[in-house]
Amino acid sequence: MSGRGGGYDGGGVVTDFVDYCITLVISTQLSSPKDDVVSGLKVGDILQVGLHQISEALSLVVAFSEDQIAGGITSPETNRLKECILQGNNYIAAVTAINDGQVKVKITRLSKE
Repeated sequence: MSGRGGGYDGGGVVTDFVDYCITLVISTQLSSPKDDVVSGLKVGDILQVGLHQISEALSLVVAFSEDQIAGGITSPETNRLKECILQGNNYIAAVTAINDGQVKVKITRLSKE
């Protein structure tokens, strides 16, 4: 195996992963929503998606509203989302519904235009 790094070797895997990051869309609800933050949200608000470092070895994917954590992002695609963020991609979460403190969001990649 040649030394390309990152575990990707030939066969278009790098391109496939880049395409995956560009087209990734996740519809989910915030986990462990922070009441003091989500109480100020409304449908249509845009949250930033990023990593929150818990320890040297652990970081979580979360949604931020004005630099405050609104809640975590959990989905079958969360690990891929985390990898895409680590590769330099930026994502936003649009609030699509709010019901008794439950906040549904649609996560998409922020274009680099």
